[in-house]
Amino acid sequence: MKKAILITLAVVMSVVLVFSITLLMISQDPMKDAEKETTAIAKETAGLVTVSDFYWYNRSETYFSVFGLNETDEEIMVIVAKDGGKTIILNQDEFITEQEAKELTREDKGSVDILEARIGLEGELPIWEISYKEENGRLGYYVLTAKSGEWVSDIENI
Repeated sequence: MKKAILITLAVVMSVVLVFSITLLMISQDPMKDAEKETTAIAKETAGLVTVSDFYWYNRSETYFSVFGLNETDEEIMVIVAKDGGKTIILNQDEFITEQEAKELTREDKGSVDILEARIGLEGELPIWEISYKEENGRLGYYVLTAKSGEWVSDIENI
């Protein structure tokens, strides 16, 4: 009797494990597809050769961005609008880095737990959106201009 219960339990756990892994893989497909498509657009429009980072920004509009080197070894970022495919090519040297954006957020917000950074556009303005968790467990979004790191907005206590 114990042997039958153990075998049944092992089968059930195996099915749950296979289902969980399959679900995880399926949930990652849209991200992988977006990165692949954005990279292809960046290679075609900006001469991108290597990709170092990919970002998915989603606020008023959705943007996908890739960072990397172009054919002349310049560090560029290419921002592509999800709707319409509008593409903007920017030189990374003219903008603050993800790390700098996170540090500016920490300096202004104090002891928050930085969760993620995304680059996108608000209108024509390239911005960094930093998501964070406050000490009280609530979430927030801190938005900085990507060019100078100036504060744009802060959404707190979500």
